[in-house]
Amino acid sequence: MRIPIRYQFMVPLVVVALASLAAISVVHAHLSTVRTRDRVERQLQGVAAVLTGSGFPLTEAVLQQMSDLASAEFVLTTETGNPVAASFSVPSESVDWPTTTPAAERAAELSLGSVIELDGSQYFHSSLELDDRRGGVSPQVLHILFPQDEFNTVWWAMFVPPLLIGLAAVVAVMLTTGLIAARINRVLQQLGREVRRLAEGDFSAVEVPNVNDETKDLAVAVNQTATRLAEYEAETRRTEQMRTLAILGSGLAHEMRNAATGCRMAVDLHCEVCSGTAAEDDSLEMARHQLSLMERRLQKFLRLGKQSVDGADADLDLAELVGEMVTLVRPSAKHAGVTLDWQVLGDYTMVHADGEQLSQAVMNLLLNAVDAAARQSAMGDGDAQVRVSLELDHEMLVLTVADSGEGPPDELAESLFEPFVSDKPEGVGLGLAVARQVAKNSGGSLEWSRSADETRFVLRLPSIARRVMNV
Repeated sequence: MRIPIRYQFMVPLVVVALASLAAISVVHAHLSTVRTRDRVERQLQGVAAVLTGSGFPLTEAVLQQMSDLASAEFVLTTETGNPVAASFSVPSESVDWPTTTPAAERAAELSLGSVIELDGSQYFHSSLELDDRRGGVSPQVLHILFPQDEFNTVWWAMFVPPLLIGLAAVVAVMLTTGLIAARINRVLQQLGREVRRLAEGDFSAVEVPNVNDETKDLAVAVNQTATRLAEYEAETRRTEQMRTLAILGSGLAHEMRNAATGCRMAVDLHCEVCSGTAAEDDSLEMARHQLSLMERRLQKFLRLGKQSVDGADADLDLAELVGEMVTLVRPSAKHAGVTLDWQVLGDYTMVHADGEQLSQAVMNLLLNAVDAAARQSAMGDGDAQVRVSLELDHEMLVLTVADSGEGPPDELAESLFEPFVSDKPEGVGLGLAVARQVAKNSGGSLEWSRSADETRFVLRLPSIARRVMNV
């Protein structure tokens, strides 16, 4: 059976409050009875003390005046019970006065006794023994009758106000608990809807409550869960893309490698047949070098996102490696109308890295820069330029590739180095991802920035001198 959370909050609190109120009411009723009786008895004892202390006869006029002051009735009788004087009209028939409690001899001993009924009204009875002030020998008895209705009025006046305050407190507890439970219920219902939305694949953030309590913590936790689920989904999607790429690439790389090998063999054969002419033609040597490079690239095509496991790391001259890549890219830059400037600032340019992977990363940076500068130049916005520089900065070799292109769009600024992210219609989005992974594998980093109308990619690699110092 489903029990709403508001009732789970409200019912126990209300039951406890009502039980507490009932217990307090019983105790307070008893205390009110005792206090009311004490109050009435003190009042009657005071009146009786005045009457016993005076020497004048207790006539009906005197008793009526005392009745008005004490809110009680007085009947003076003989020892045998015959009325002598009274503050009110006593029934003509003989009154059967209670005899279970003897008459008090002193005013201080006076107390409320049993309830008797006279002329249809009920009274608390008490009696006080007095001397006969008219000269008689036998003592007289002063019967004091306190109306039970008056007693009840005083009792209710003491009992009802705290009871009403308790009932008001119970109602306030019910309303407050209901409001709090309703607010929590609304928040939980909203979070339930948001969690169902997360289950359906919508990972947008939920609204966080303004009240800083556990419900806010729960909403923040839901948002954190949504963020992690979105990251996991993106990672899973990238993993599936990489798996698909690996499956397709394995066959494609095999076919392309065979084709590149065939082309290289054809060029080698042509150079052997036409040895005289080929020796003077640098373009054939360039083609042979490019085909050999293509073969090596295809063999490492499936290493995307993996650490180098073939032990290919070695000490190499980064300036020489970059110079070779610049030489390979320069014909493409010249064909696209891009000025390619390359300079080395410093003498020590040795690093420890995988030469094949590092050359692939540098080639990707150079080709991207040439392509960006060429596109900007085609739009008629100034000359197309690419500046490549290498310098030593605090034991780190810094390779800067800057181009005059317009730079990546703003929506790709945060995800530029992720796989399959590209602003080119024909781009795959793997070049920068591979370049950054190569930098990390070599203990370095790859960052980009936009300043002075230039897009700069900065590759930082630890120099061998720093590695030796750290050892």
